[in-house]
Amino acid sequence: MSKKQNTSALSRIVSPIIFELSMRNLRLNFLRSMLSMIGIIIGVLAITSLGMMGAAFSTDMTSLLSSSTNSLTIMSVEEKTVDGIPATGLSSKDMRDIEAAIRSATSDYSLIPMYQGTKVAKFQNKEFGAQTYGLRPGDIPELVTIQSGKVPRGSEGVLIGEKLADDHDLRIGSRLTMTDKNGATTAVRVVGILENSGMSLTFSTDSAIVGTTTWYESIVNTHNLYSSAMVKTGNLDNLDAISSAIEKRMNGRADRDTDDRVYVMDARQFAAMMQEGLGMISLFLVAIGGISLLVAAVAIFNVMLMSVNERIREIGILRSIGTLRNQVLLMFLYEAAIIGLIGAVIGGVLSVGASAVVIGLLFGNISLMFAPSVLIYIPYGIVIGILVCLLSGLYPAWKAANLNPVEALASD
Repeated sequence: MSKKQNTSALSRIVSPIIFELSMRNLRLNFLRSMLSMIGIIIGVLAITSLGMMGAAFSTDMTSLLSSSTNSLTIMSVEEKTVDGIPATGLSSKDMRDIEAAIRSATSDYSLIPMYQGTKVAKFQNKEFGAQTYGLRPGDIPELVTIQSGKVPRGSEGVLIGEKLADDHDLRIGSRLTMTDKNGATTAVRVVGILENSGMSLTFSTDSAIVGTTTWYESIVNTHNLYSSAMVKTGNLDNLDAISSAIEKRMNGRADRDTDDRVYVMDARQFAAMMQEGLGMISLFLVAIGGISLLVAAVAIFNVMLMSVNERIREIGILRSIGTLRNQVLLMFLYEAAIIGLIGAVIGGVLSVGASAVVIGLLFGNISLMFAPSVLIYIPYGIVIGILVCLLSGLYPAWKAANLNPVEALASD
């Protein structure tokens, strides 16, 4: 039998023994091994839980933003003079020009002018401020979802956001008292409750009061200027063409560096900016969790070096009976891998429970846990935990494998 065959046969015999020696050492130093494992558990728990919570937050915000990404918002930046008073807004002529520009780009659109401001309302002797909108009755269903009640007509009533209703115990039939544009007190009845719309670029109704343009004009001197206009389309591919047409018509060019008459805001850009920011937040949270793993890595490195120093004579005996360097190296890497595998899996399992509780409390929606972008952090955390252990054990294992057999046997 050749020397190469002898070495191969010996490797097959020694490899299970090497693994058993690794297990034996972990059992003999059970407390020390457990403390190292607890460090990995805490590190994986931290990095996985924080990553999952950051991803859940990002998923939640993205879902709220996605409903408004098929729209453009147009605001006037041109100062106008109305009755000798400077004012900013979109006039009837502006609206006609904008609509003509949109029609030149597509026929699939909705142009929704709106009034917008902040008003103080009073209910049962309690005053509160609220974002207030005025919309044409036919446009209201285009922008909001009515949870209960009906669309107001004329000045007969208003819709209120679900959060505003909850915060101030408002319901259908409640009467809000406000000050009109002449300074007189006027009352309006709540005729509907809106579903929460979440975050939006320019239109959020969670804590808002929404009425008709007729009603809004009765409480605010609008100077016949709309605060803004929203363009919605069923095809996202139309947005660039619409934006370009409005820029060309209103500002005299398709690509602008400065604004003339209007400023066009693309909801997709806002959503992309928000997603980038949320991604940075998720990365920051993972980095914070990574500090725990770094501490665990230092602890494992120290434990493995101690193990090498305590077993120098054992290493010398193993080398003297024909154990190869790479087998000694594997023996110590096995120990690091076992600590890492068990600790990382336990940490990953615990992170699922911890994240479910926190996500449920923060967002009130446990289904966010099951989004792929959230669940992916579990295998990520486990793999990172195992790799950290292996890297921490690499130098001690290399040191053990390269001990001089004669010097190791002579060691006390």
